[in-house]
Amino acid sequence: MKIKEHASDFTVFVLSQDADLGSRVKLALSQSRYDAYFFADLDEMNVRLKDAPPHIVVVDQDALLTELSIFFENVLSYSSEIKIILLTKPEQFSYLPDFKDFNLEAYFDREANAVSLQVLNAVDQVCENLYRLYQNEQVFEAYQETRKEFEHYKQDVRQDHMGPAVRPFQMRITEYKVAESKEELLQKFFSQTPTQSWVFLKYIKSIKTYIAVAHQNMEENWVEGLSFKIPSDEDAFNEQIIGGIFPESLTDYLKDKWEISALKILPLLLKDQIEGVLITPQDISAEVAEDFSLMTLVYQVLSLEAQPTHLDVEDPLTGFYNQLFYKRILDKEIDRSKRTFAPISVVKVSIDNFREIEVSQGRPFVDEVIKKIAAIIESTSRLPDYSCRTNENEFSLLLINCNRKGAALRAERLRQVLKTQSFSKSGFLITISQGISEYPSLTEGAKSLDQSAAKALTFISSKGGDKICIYKAPSDHKPDFPVNV
Repeated sequence: MKIKEHASDFTVFVLSQDADLGSRVKLALSQSRYDAYFFADLDEMNVRLKDAPPHIVVVDQDALLTELSIFFENVLSYSSEIKIILLTKPEQFSYLPDFKDFNLEAYFDREANAVSLQVLNAVDQVCENLYRLYQNEQVFEAYQETRKEFEHYKQDVRQDHMGPAVRPFQMRITEYKVAESKEELLQKFFSQTPTQSWVFLKYIKSIKTYIAVAHQNMEENWVEGLSFKIPSDEDAFNEQIIGGIFPESLTDYLKDKWEISALKILPLLLKDQIEGVLITPQDISAEVAEDFSLMTLVYQVLSLEAQPTHLDVEDPLTGFYNQLFYKRILDKEIDRSKRTFAPISVVKVSIDNFREIEVSQGRPFVDEVIKKIAAIIESTSRLPDYSCRTNENEFSLLLINCNRKGAALRAERLRQVLKTQSFSKSGFLITISQGISEYPSLTEGAKSLDQSAAKALTFISSKGGDKICIYKAPSDHKPDFPVNV
């Protein structure tokens, strides 16, 4: 993948009291479009860490007055997901492997001529790994939830269908049609082949990678973190799998990882496109092969029935998610926030004087303004966030693991970037108003989070626009968990 295309989505802090070194590293990162910031003072960086933790911190050890372990613990106290790159002297290298548990990703000689290039390459690698993680988080969540729901169901089905070794086709198809999703259908197939060992590698097209998302009768260490990225020099990789030919790069990788000499692969296809592959280290019997064929037929029917889903949740003008999707994902993210004790914020955005602009300039001009603001929102968004158009003149930005201060910084950045933009009619000023709310510090759930952000937006819009307002919680509000603000 080309991580440079997504570099602006990642934030990097550079800490060094050597102005020349810090500036060179920051310049290399900025030229590659990373959202990079240079700090010469640790206290100043700590203030920014509280408000909006970055993805990566690059630290020059000469800038530290405390022990390295204390610095790492301080950084990770703001977010356990921050990755660290250390610039130090070569004589310190021998004991640095002990800090791997502190998210130390790489370390380099601070006095090397090419240190800025070394840091850039390390940042590229870290961000590529983070990008894959963000892309596939939903896949893993769906797998975990489905597996829990179907543990009890599988036991019931096993007892209900104890009978002849080979059941009639119609009965087997009926059993598969009970599934309401593709994930459930796959679990149903596993339950129908109880003695077979399986792992399902789902194909993620956006990153050209196969990811293990479900398995049965497989050792956990065989499937934990299992993934395979298609080699860049194998353009016909998926075409070979569709044709029943399995590239050696895949089979050799799995044989080496599992220390086995043979394996069997069944490709799961949808309209001549690869959905994933089912892999087993065992031989496949005729009955198992028949069950796979029946499951595949039902899988295709299920996919056809669900085909319009992207149209249901997409705003046709901006390509953003719409109100329907926003309500669904808000409920889901609030539930996850309660499980992980991570705050979640909503920023409501509207164009000031919207009706006056529409009357005086016409609808085509307004549509261009909306699309341009959507593009600015997208360019200033993080990968985990959701950008939605929830009304004719309303965007709703759902910021994951972000408190109200972090949301305010994001909103201000959006407001300032908009001021630098020009529109098709010379001299015409476009501004926005923004309302902010946060769970759990300011509200008690999904509905109140949305409504409170809308109230803040309505209030600040009435004050003349081009401003940001943070909702004030009622005096009797008690947060579900504390948030560091």
